Amino acid sequence: MMRNRWIKQLIIFAAVVGLLVPALAQAADNVVMYPKISSFVLFLDQSGSMQKTYKPLGKSKIVVAKDILLRMNKEIPELNYMGSVQLFAPDEVLLDPTVYNRETFQSVLEKIPTKFPIFGRYTPMAPGMQKLDETIQRLSGDVAVIMLSDGEANRGGDPVAEATAMKEKYGNRLCFHVISLATKAEGEKVLQQIAQLNNCVYVTAADMQNPELLKNFVKDVFYAFKPVQREVIILRGINFDFNKYDIKPEAQAILDSGVEILKKHPDIKIVIEGHTDSIGSEAYNQKLSEKRAKAVYDYFVKKGISPDRMKTVGYGETRPKADNSTEEGRAINRRVEIKVVK
Repeated sequence: MMRNRWIKQLIIFAAVVGLLVPALAQAADNVVMYPKISSFVLFLDQSGSMQKTYKPLGKSKIVVAKDILLRMNKEIPELNYMGSVQLFAPDEVLLDPTVYNRETFQSVLEKIPTKFPIFGRYTPMAPGMQKLDETIQRLSGDVAVIMLSDGEANRGGDPVAEATAMKEKYGNRLCFHVISLATKAEGEKVLQQIAQLNNCVYVTAADMQNPELLKNFVKDVFYAFKPVQREVIILRGINFDFNKYDIKPEAQAILDSGVEILKKHPDIKIVIEGHTDSIGSEAYNQKLSEKRAKAVYDYFVKKGISPDRMKTVGYGETRPKADNSTEEGRAINRRVEIKVVK
């Protein structure tokens, strides 16, 4: 008699825990994309040397750079970034900071000129960065500068020194990610030093011909994924008498709390899992577990939860929570659990 009273108290306690503390968990495939940065500037070199051939691809550097930007634009997610498009040598702002929209940026990038003189068109990269600084001052949060250049600076001071000054000014807020079109060692050195200031990304234009590497570059610069935490409704108090699948009165309050959660989150879907103890044949317990899951399903439907949001599954005796060799353990194993799948 004392043992039976203890079992009843255990089940009631489990019901109270299930009612007051719905567990939180995260599904492995429930992830959301989030922005790594707040703002970005596409910063393109249009000096005379960019008309020269980029030997790995046999095309002019400016044509290669423009193609990369257009393909990159197709991979950037629209996550409310503020974005800008700016050219240097000579300096030209093609698009003032605006909320990133793929179609808008495509139309701007398509206007980048690819035919201009080589001679007499020098590369004042440092003054170009000073002009870039004016744009960055208008941007908030973490800012990514995606620089496409061959690094052949020959006018207007030291671009590495200018980039270093900007790093000191903005700290970790600013990162120069470089797509190198360098064909000379000194140009490559300049671009690598700029990218290394804040341990930012450095790739070559040849690398960016690989679609997967281009996608990885965009991901490294622009976004990441994180798991979404959703309420997983594990109603530990929904236990059943031996060989029964009817819902007991004390379980209804627990189920009603599940109904409230489902109505509060109309976008989520659930799986209702039925379980049994180990007494009886496996085949019989399988059917019994399915009936227990269906009983909870019918209760939710009666309370206004759409059938489209629910599935049922029976696990029979295969997933015990407690020791089936004891009466107490078997009572715990005769249960239903409800888990969020979306």
